[in-house]
Amino acid sequence: MSEEQASEEQAVCLEAAEVEFERFVEAMDLDLGLEDMDAEDLTAFKKVKRRFLKAVGNGSLIINEKGEAVFTPQRLGDAKAITFHERRGSDLMAMDGKKSTQDIAKTFAIMGSICRVHPNVFSKLGSSDLSICQGIYLLLMD
Repeated sequence: MSEEQASEEQAVCLEAAEVEFERFVEAMDLDLGLEDMDAEDLTAFKKVKRRFLKAVGNGSLIINEKGEAVFTPQRLGDAKAITFHERRGSDLMAMDGKKSTQDIAKTFAIMGSICRVHPNVFSKLGSSDLSICQGIYLLLMD
């Protein structure tokens, strides 16, 4: 494959990933509000979106027929796919009972509730897999 063909294929892949991102945003009824973000928030959003698009591009993240993000961790040999469902009020209650200083435990509790998995699933993920999961969580917590 020539360099030009590879570049064209990558552009198509990125375009398809962008379509999937927009489908996810629409299905989850997310109001990204980019125009209201300050420079720091916009930079953080771009980083999350870049990871999302890369994961879609490499096939580790798909958007199912309901518009939910389904991520298969790449750094665990026996990892099962994790589905990020639309956030419910009860998902936010998952952090009740956690101490005010347990920020990561609260985050993992909410993530576990949204994904219908035990919060420990996230504590076992490698850094790059966890970054993708945290990014999806941040998008859902708009």
